Amino acid sequence: MTAPESQFAQHPESDSEPFASELTVAVIGARRVRQGTGPFLALQAARAGAKVTGVLGTRPTSARKAVEWLQERGLRTAAYVDHEHMLAELRPDVVIVASPLGTHRAWLGASLDVGAHVYCEKPMITAPAGVALDLLEQFAAANLVFAENCQWPQVLPAFHALHPQVDLEQVKSFRMLMAPPMRGLTRWHEVLSHPLSLIQQALPGPADIDDVVYQESGPDAVDTRLRFTYRTMDRELACEIMLEDMDAYPRPAEFAFDDALCRRVVDASDYSITFVDGSDNCTPVVIPDPMESNLRAFLRRVLHAEEIHSAPLDESLVRRQFLLEHLLELYRESVHG
Repeated sequence: MTAPESQFAQHPESDSEPFASELTVAVIGARRVRQGTGPFLALQAARAGAKVTGVLGTRPTSARKAVEWLQERGLRTAAYVDHEHMLAELRPDVVIVASPLGTHRAWLGASLDVGAHVYCEKPMITAPAGVALDLLEQFAAANLVFAENCQWPQVLPAFHALHPQVDLEQVKSFRMLMAPPMRGLTRWHEVLSHPLSLIQQALPGPADIDDVVYQESGPDAVDTRLRFTYRTMDRELACEIMLEDMDAYPRPAEFAFDDALCRRVVDASDYSITFVDGSDNCTPVVIPDPMESNLRAFLRRVLHAEEIHSAPLDESLVRRQFLLEHLLELYRESVHG
């Protein structure tokens, strides 16, 4: 069974009330290393009402530090270093996989074996898209929800508040700027899910990517650029993705449809997030934290799936894996001539 892309919530939660008290959550990768999202997702799951019962670290020291960091912020949980032990002992309803790129596949299989829903850092795996499809089909067949931590679609309400005149069904171009610290293939692997997820909101359904051009002076270049045409049955979108390590933190990020800009502004003092259109007289738009909104939407899907004993395959996620693989393969070809 599959579901249309529109079935899954793509708008921020309008409230911050806890609602997921029926769910238990285990987190794999709960330390703040390599821009890790695990500790924040653990706190966000707890704010949603879920019981975070355990976190997994690669070593006793890292697991202990993760637990201490969370405890300082009011969340008490247990530390584990063996995933089989953690999953067998806790039997969590949900596993949050926030470990580094390239480590996800084993955790996904283990979560599937214990019947846990999964919220996974993007991209879900580094294996070929066919492997991802097989995993996603297995989760759906087991009535388990699977979602990526791909939060930029949750920013669209801010975009529409800034640009109420823009109709995404009519836009002709898209661009996005991000500032990852990585280089070469790794940075494209880390970030491409973000622009693809936004593009899918404007042009839903099956799609092809053509006219792909990478511009990069070398694998260690500070900046790099990707242009392509995104085509569906009846529309096309001229796309440009720019990545530049600006040595700034919080890291800049922005996107635009038809030059209607939506720029993220993060206050370094308290990490509050607003969005602006780049003009001097813009009134910043405030929305709930997009990452937290995305996680809350996932937890609501889990509760619904538990109620109806069904978790439809997310077609947009499947398509995104194949598009991602295609773009990465073309990057490899461009590097190796």
